[in-house]
Amino acid sequence: MSGTIGRGTWGVGGLRALAVAGCLALSVPAVAAPKTDTVILINGDRLTCEIKKLQQARLTVSTDPLGTASVHWGEVAAVTSPRDFEVTVRTGDRFYGSLGRTAVAGELVVSSATGTVATLQLSDVTSLVPMYSRLWSRLDGNLDLGFTFAQANLETHWTFNAGTTYRSDRYIVTGTLSSQLTAREDADRTSRNTMSLSARRLFNSRWFATALGQVQQNEELDLDLRTVGGGGVGKVLSETNHRTIALYSGLVYTRERFVESPVANLAEIAVGGQVDFFTPNNDDFSFTNSVVSYYSVTDRARARIELQSAWRHEFLKDFYWSLNGIESFDSAPPDNEKKNDFSLSLAIGWKF
Repeated sequence: MSGTIGRGTWGVGGLRALAVAGCLALSVPAVAAPKTDTVILINGDRLTCEIKKLQQARLTVSTDPLGTASVHWGEVAAVTSPRDFEVTVRTGDRFYGSLGRTAVAGELVVSSATGTVATLQLSDVTSLVPMYSRLWSRLDGNLDLGFTFAQANLETHWTFNAGTTYRSDRYIVTGTLSSQLTAREDADRTSRNTMSLSARRLFNSRWFATALGQVQQNEELDLDLRTVGGGGVGKVLSETNHRTIALYSGLVYTRERFVESPVANLAEIAVGGQVDFFTPNNDDFSFTNSVVSYYSVTDRARARIELQSAWRHEFLKDFYWSLNGIESFDSAPPDNEKKNDFSLSLAIGWKF
């Protein structure tokens, strides 16, 4: 079929073991498809390959002489394939069918078995995903390890960050893990761990429903354990080959326990956003930002903010430098506890 169908108290060891297990699972190789696709670059080069996907302005292909490689979407003049693809454009519309070209430069034709044809501008296309592709080809992820400079007392940290995203025609599921170990000469070691999971169900006009979950521990703030779960609705305001901007809001249930404080059960309003920037040029970098604010409904006047930012620059195939920033703010913590914990870390990472 072709046509528009939419617009669319955990310890450090436990958390790290779960991340490693997930990475080992993702390492299972997928069987390669026949090399029946063609990519023509603006410099005239022609690649006979298997198109894996287009995401964030990077077209990933598999070729016999080069193995898996990627090319920036801005360098592509035409693509053709007899296979069926899901093609997403910047308006959020999605089309299904094989890929062809016209006599006009920069155009893409999507054709179905019934003969329905959609003609698109390459510059408007933001995603290509082969239909019936294996699970592994729909996954993206990253791992990085680094040394951190923190705000308080010039502390030194070891940091570990990991994330993975699964994308299908209807759903986006994302999991992240952030772990920090702080060492001081004048105090005991402290740790901070956050594991988050979110799922989106995509609807028309770039609207989506979302489910949120988080487990958090922070000895710097005397937080033994906080679990958050809930859901809401949101909309992607902008999705191009340069940026993604999305907002959402909803209601969550929060259960938390601080040192020497009783367990608290709260209902909170969650308001969050995602602002990502990336480049379609040869200088490969990305700048991602995620922020969620929580406002108490059942307890005293209180607001919490969780912010994560990451700047990444690829220096070698699949390897990158990253600068990561994390901020946790609580306007009314229990009994004179610290209100915020902020850190910066420089890391080296690998994406898959």
